[in-house]
Amino acid sequence: MVTSRDVARLAGVSQATVSRVLNSRGPIAEPTRQRVMRAVDELGYVKHSGATAMRTRRTGTVGIVVAEMSNPFFQEIFDELVFQFAQKGLRTMVWHAHTHAEDAVAAIRDRAIDGVVFSALSEGSPQMQAAMQAGRPMLLVNRVTDSLNYDCVVSDNLGGGRLVADYLAQAGRSEAVIIAGDRTTSTGRDRRAGFLEAMAGHGVPVPESHRYEADYIAERAAECVRRHVRRHGVPQAFFCSNDAMAIAAMNALRELGVRVPEDTWVIGYDDVAAAGWPVVGLTTVSQSSREMARQGAELLLRRLEEPGSPWQRRVFEPRLVVRASTAHHRA
Repeated sequence: MVTSRDVARLAGVSQATVSRVLNSRGPIAEPTRQRVMRAVDELGYVKHSGATAMRTRRTGTVGIVVAEMSNPFFQEIFDELVFQFAQKGLRTMVWHAHTHAEDAVAAIRDRAIDGVVFSALSEGSPQMQAAMQAGRPMLLVNRVTDSLNYDCVVSDNLGGGRLVADYLAQAGRSEAVIIAGDRTTSTGRDRRAGFLEAMAGHGVPVPESHRYEADYIAERAAECVRRHVRRHGVPQAFFCSNDAMAIAAMNALRELGVRVPEDTWVIGYDDVAAAGWPVVGLTTVSQSSREMARQGAELLLRRLEEPGSPWQRRVFEPRLVVRASTAHHRA
């Protein structure tokens, strides 16, 4: 079995240095840390977390529970979280909220992880309830609840919805359809509310016939587009509450022979990488996913070191990125 002594020998450092790197203890020069981690990878060394946890009450592992891994926005956040934790010598355990719910709950209750990140989960989820009951340090990503006893990083989703409405109103696009996300989530509620309130404020309220919900599911969004065009014709714009739905909406419009942006505009939300591809060219609301994840990791790491520190909610201001799906129109 590979030991820390083997890692130290290959990296050319002491066992104490290996221990400090793997447990994120004390200052370590970056070249030294990299040599140790290369040796760990080359030898396939696995730290014995049980013994470490006995001494420090820490496992060196952070859990991540994700609800929407198919959404590229959350994939970007996930990748950055894993990178940030690895930089601090922490392992990650990942569970899908729906297919591995019991595994995540068991790990939380059994204290197999030091803290947990919840990405796109609601307060009522069994995993979050387990973390609250067990007193596990936790971080919420792009979700808020009425409770304040947690750290979270979130985009100003109300403001993002308003950005879209302001843009359409200034461009003279008074007939707009909204295809909203899940109203049981704060993001779904806030993007919808911000958009509808701002459109009404501009004197162009969105009628009920132009309001749809697709629960952030692309194919449902495409069906909403088909249904609306069949029943009401082509509106001046579609606003979809995430980019996956917006891209599906553009594909559905193309199948119907409706041109974007000549016949109608399409606007998304998230600014995932695909939105910027020339073949897509989607106007969308950017949320700074990687910076959100970086600061989120910072908050959870601080919580692990300082359990009694004040809770923080970091809010990121969204911005509208204008592309071809609205004819590059700048209001």
